[in-house]
Amino acid sequence: MKTEKLGVDDMMCVGCAGRVRTVLMNTQGVVKVITSLDDHTAEVTFDDKTTSSEKLVGALRNAGFLSQDKKCC
Repeated sequence: MKTEKLGVDDMMCVGCAGRVRTVLMNTQGVVKVITSLDDHTAEVTFDDKTTSSEKLVGALRNAGFLSQDKKCC
């Protein structure tokens, strides 16, 4: 298992934090996600034999996060 903190600058409200959690938890190999609106991060614990940081970032991008627009919901 591996735990990494990902920056999600465009996570700006409770709804966004919930969507980030859902997207990451639906990624194969992820076992735990803790989001923080205060520092705009998601702490993700995952099986590094099943997934990678790059896949997690890709899942967030596919869900509309990590964009330059920084628009909320």
